[in-house]
Amino acid sequence: MQIKLDNLNSYIPKDIVDNIEKYDNEHFYKINHIIKSKHKGFFDFDEKSKNPTSPLNPWAYIRVKNEALTLKASLKSILPAIQRGIIGYNDCNDGSEEIILEFCKQYPSFIPVKYPYEVQIENPQSEENKLYSYYNYVASFIPQGEWLIKIDVDHIYDAKRLYKSFYIPKKDYDIVVYSKMDFLINDEDAFIVKYKNLDAIINNKSNDHWLIKNNHL
Repeated sequence: MQIKLDNLNSYIPKDIVDNIEKYDNEHFYKINHIIKSKHKGFFDFDEKSKNPTSPLNPWAYIRVKNEALTLKASLKSILPAIQRGIIGYNDCNDGSEEIILEFCKQYPSFIPVKYPYEVQIENPQSEENKLYSYYNYVASFIPQGEWLIKIDVDHIYDAKRLYKSFYIPKKDYDIVVYSKMDFLINDEDAFIVKYKNLDAIINNKSNDHWLIKNNHL
């Protein structure tokens, strides 16, 4: 089922929508910039968001390698939508590790996880050096039976819309796949990649943004 952004409010109780619409992302950015413990966000308007097994309270599943350029802005952008997260990182030498540790110090509901092995894309020397072992290692810190959302730190998120999307899942086996626009760059020309149908979008290997429950993933 394809859901348009304009229809997200229909999944949310009206009194909660009314409270959400009173504020914008910038309101929470300013508050969270000075706060030193539990950050604030749209999740404060719904008591159900406190439930650790609710899709309204997913773990941010984050993996980082040398993304200092956008890392701080990306993490800041998700705070009004997401209460907690696991930030995995490996082989960073551009300052990303320092940014992650400082962020997790300020917002302790986000946990830094340093992968203890080098990730080798070509000809990995051992099982631990394989990319999927790194991914699984980071995911292992997310409790079974709780929800997670994959976050890429080269993206800046619209926290209000992101939080609203957490109301879409109604059953444990529901998955929310976040569509994105793919661009093809050829010299100085940019083209939008078009897909024939929804299945082609979902099955596209690069389209890996999702909200899902950790049922033995």
